[in-house]
Amino acid sequence: MQKKYNKQGVIGAVVFHLLILALLLFFGLTILPQEEEGILVNLGNVATGLGEIEPPKSSAKPTPAEPQKTTPPPTPKEESNPQTDESVKTQDFDEAPEVKSAEELKKEKEEQLKKQKEEEARKKREEEERKRQEEADRIAKAEAEAKRQAELERKRKEEEERKKLEEQQRIADEARNKVGSAFGKTNSNSSSEGDAGGSGNQGYVTGDPNSKNRSGSGLGNTGTRFNLTGRSLIGKIPTPDENEQEYGIIVIQITVDRYGNVTGAEFQLKGSTIQNTVLKNASIEAAKKAKFNSDPKAAAFQKGTITFTYDLN
Repeated sequence: MQKKYNKQGVIGAVVFHLLILALLLFFGLTILPQEEEGILVNLGNVATGLGEIEPPKSSAKPTPAEPQKTTPPPTPKEESNPQTDESVKTQDFDEAPEVKSAEELKKEKEEQLKKQKEEEARKKREEEERKRQEEADRIAKAEAEAKRQAELERKRKEEEERKKLEEQQRIADEARNKVGSAFGKTNSNSSSEGDAGGSGNQGYVTGDPNSKNRSGSGLGNTGTRFNLTGRSLIGKIPTPDENEQEYGIIVIQITVDRYGNVTGAEFQLKGSTIQNTVLKNASIEAAKKAKFNSDPKAAAFQKGTITFTYDLN
């Protein structure tokens, strides 16, 4: 009985395995790719060594030797895909220089001409500015030289006028001394007369040796006279150009610079007895035309007066 069951068990196991093998053959088995064959290599940690006995794993590591330079195996060439060859193209030569068109060449030439004209215009403006500056400097120098010459001429004339007045004064002093001696009015030992505190005979060349007036034109109590301390009159005080019939005095206050020019004149109420506007304006204009000696040591602007005496004709 026992053998019968064993036989059935064996048959059942064989049938079962055959079924499984059939299923694997039809549905589950595939052919594995054949792997490349290799060579079994001895266990070690360096590429060099010597001896027949395998050293234990716990032994000290040998000193590594200098690795030998090996040439890497050539890389196998992959078959090129026709589509890849068509899509990827390389260029191993330099690009050709760009050839400019006629329009671009024309534009560049126009730009060069434009820059050249601008540079020429700039140089022309600079040259004109330089010439203008040189002309302005020349004119300024000429004007300065003309002013210098005019100043020298003015000083020369003033010096001549001063010498002329000194000579007239000397002649007048001699004449007065002679007249005084003739009338017994002077002391022959006296060489100075006046109240100004200086040396010489104070007065005017056309005056009277017996008069006690120390300033004026020398015409007595009529005409004109001036009062300007330390300064002398050059020539005569102009006569007012008016024929008004009035009797009295008009005093004009004057301002004189170092060169003897009257720079200002105005009516002075003090000392004046005439209020006639016409005569006052005429007297102011006449006073402005008066000329006095130059004195570099005098004040820049010195005050004085000119007195006009009017009488009835």
